[in-house]
Amino acid sequence: MKNRAAPARRSRVGRTALPLIATIALVGACDSAVGIPSDQAASPSNTVESTADRSTTQESASTTATTPTPPPIPPGPPVGEVPGNPDAAMALRPFVNDLTGGGIGVVTARCWTVPPTEIPSMYVDTAAILSAVAAPGVDGQYAVTWTGPIATVSVKRSEIASGYSCPTVYPTGTAPVFDAADAVHTVDRYLGRIAGIPVNRDDVEDNYPLVCDARQTWDALGTGAPTAPPLVETPEILPSITSFDPDSVFVTAQNGIYTQVNADIIDASGAYQNRTFVLAVGGEGYCIGDIA
Repeated sequence: MKNRAAPARRSRVGRTALPLIATIALVGACDSAVGIPSDQAASPSNTVESTADRSTTQESASTTATTPTPPPIPPGPPVGEVPGNPDAAMALRPFVNDLTGGGIGVVTARCWTVPPTEIPSMYVDTAAILSAVAAPGVDGQYAVTWTGPIATVSVKRSEIASGYSCPTVYPTGTAPVFDAADAVHTVDRYLGRIAGIPVNRDDVEDNYPLVCDARQTWDALGTGAPTAPPLVETPEILPSITSFDPDSVFVTAQNGIYTQVNADIIDASGAYQNRTFVLAVGGEGYCIGDIA
């Protein structure tokens, strides 16, 4: 029955198609008699091209809008980039801007990792510092340095990580010198942390190491058998303290490698103690390796 119904369906389609063909022919004849101007005939094509042009323009604008652009370099004196360490120059620029725009007072307030007594003399020659930092920096083992004809500017890795670098500045052609003021400031900061009165709330060991690392190089007694620093192996050498006397912190001995600093503290029981801190110079400057 499916085969017999099929021809009837085809015949109906055929009959319906005849008037449609005639109508198309008639429309064609009318167009030929009246005439369609060539510019109107071309308009559909022009519309397509115009739409395509707009589509291309929109795509181009969209591509341009989504293309990332590098962040602008902040205004201020130039600071040379450091190959392989873009964060170094970025962290030094705020310091340079503060030094030139605000002066010693501004950087003293922000550079709490540096002994405040050393800041005026270390940062006094602004022109020499600007000349040094304008050159490309060099990424070394422990620090990044910018070298100028007069001064060399050195920044520790912890300073770079903080986003605001307070550099060590010393004459070009020499090595940085860590003196008694640096040793005293290291012990001040260490005791301030334990007593709950840090020089800054960000001054924590993870960010700014003050304890020497665990390398087997500690030999303060000159035994010839170096070990890891005792403070690393026994971090609870110093008990909890409630306060200390900053005026009592002073250097009592130096032998070129190790520096001894004494300080008066008040422990958790309220008892007074005079403790001896033994320091050495590490990658971040002075570090504490033992407390007696």
